[in-house]
Amino acid sequence: MRSDRKRRLSYGAFPEPLKGDVPYANSRPELAELSLGEKVQLVMSTTAWSGVVRPLLEKLDANRPKKGPAPSYSSEELESCLLYQRLAGKSTYAEARGLLAGDRGEADRIALGFNRPRKRVGQGLRLVKSLDGVPSEVTVWRHKQRFGLDEHVAAYRELFARLVKDHFSEFPELADEARLVHWDGSVLLSHYTSFERINRSTGEIKPPTLRGGGYRARTDDNAGKDGHGFNLVAAVTQTGLPLAERLTPINGPEAKTAREVLENEWQQIVAPYLQDDLVRVMAFDAAYSGGHLRAAVHRAGFIPNCHPVSHANRARSEANAEGRRQAKRKIRYRENWHLNGHQELFCACGQGKTIRRAEKNARGEAVARLEGECPNCGSVSLTAGEWRLFQTEDKGRPGVAKLLPGEEDKTDWRVGNPLTYNDPLSEQYGSARFGHNEGFHGALVTRFGLLKEKAWYRDSREAERDLLQVFCVMHALAMEQRRRASCASAPSAPLPGAGDSGPAPPLAQAA
Repeated sequence: MRSDRKRRLSYGAFPEPLKGDVPYANSRPELAELSLGEKVQLVMSTTAWSGVVRPLLEKLDANRPKKGPAPSYSSEELESCLLYQRLAGKSTYAEARGLLAGDRGEADRIALGFNRPRKRVGQGLRLVKSLDGVPSEVTVWRHKQRFGLDEHVAAYRELFARLVKDHFSEFPELADEARLVHWDGSVLLSHYTSFERINRSTGEIKPPTLRGGGYRARTDDNAGKDGHGFNLVAAVTQTGLPLAERLTPINGPEAKTAREVLENEWQQIVAPYLQDDLVRVMAFDAAYSGGHLRAAVHRAGFIPNCHPVSHANRARSEANAEGRRQAKRKIRYRENWHLNGHQELFCACGQGKTIRRAEKNARGEAVARLEGECPNCGSVSLTAGEWRLFQTEDKGRPGVAKLLPGEEDKTDWRVGNPLTYNDPLSEQYGSARFGHNEGFHGALVTRFGLLKEKAWYRDSREAERDLLQVFCVMHALAMEQRRRASCASAPSAPLPGAGDSGPAPPLAQAA
């Protein structure tokens, strides 16, 4: 329910949400004509791939047995099959091979170099021959075994970090798009179980079949998100580009995971490219409203847009929101101003206006203030991170008081945050999350075949490898789209002698 209190709507230094398609979308005209095989080649032609993955694949080739016939495929060719599977959105390589080896995969086979037959041992023993140029399922499976699961995940984790850094370095607009970052979690369910099982006949205790996963019980509010599996927590720009991620057990705390990412991977990969005076915003849902995460967001130079009460159109949420709106909390030594349960300011006469303030301090941390002005009640200023709750004398709802030295552990970071529950700009930031962050997760489902339904992942490392492959594809395609768009918009060079630049230069004489 909207507040009827007056609010000044000057956004000031706050970013405005962007609109438009994500740069790696298939609808982009710069990418529309590319086949899946050509998109795989775009990923493998990046400098990040040459510096991270290609040396590892060449090492695999060097360690292959020297006896017997030469391998039909290089390790890099076999790795391209796995990227093709991810771009095709297939859950198994067998399905992807059916597409690659079929009539519609001719352009992809040409792009990947699979349009010519390969010499194979025991060719005369086969009763049924498929297209000779495309690697078989067994060949790709052996490549994955040679690579090793830990090494495979580590390679794509480093590749993702390099691509993010290259994207920031080559295209400054990515830093502008990162003025508003959305965080959210998505479940990745598995058919396998994370519980020990007991054989009812023999009493034998069998170990869990799912490694690195967890279990979430079913409730009234989590339909389709319960069961065994994992939870993907990701930070995504306004244009749907992932900047940081972590895969945890499905029952892991999302707020704690996001805080750990901000304090570790974010500082190493993203933070060096956001060292400026611009105020930035991170948008979360109600699951991320903890104080420790809010403090980490401020230290990262962002202002959190998060509310402990859900905006969902449910009777319980609406009743909770209305109860908080009607609450009245005292502000110590500010007799004419009060806060409601959403930490929104209002004055005694009801004629006051509230103002948003935001800046960065010398350490690059975000400082947010909620101020109030009224000709009858005076003015008030609340700075986020400088207030705590206290119990009032009437034993009613707690009031707020200024922090004293030594009380830092009692800080309530919600007090003073200008992006309150009913703030119109806060609502825009929340709505933008459904346009891009939810679109990002939708692309993982509909385009890349992940998070769609229960998967046959036995290990969290398998799921993380597949997710990282998709994230690398997103950044590689986005950079290529930006390059092509920049070339298309650049003015063509004038012909010699055209315009008022003087006569054409003389032709070079033949030797």
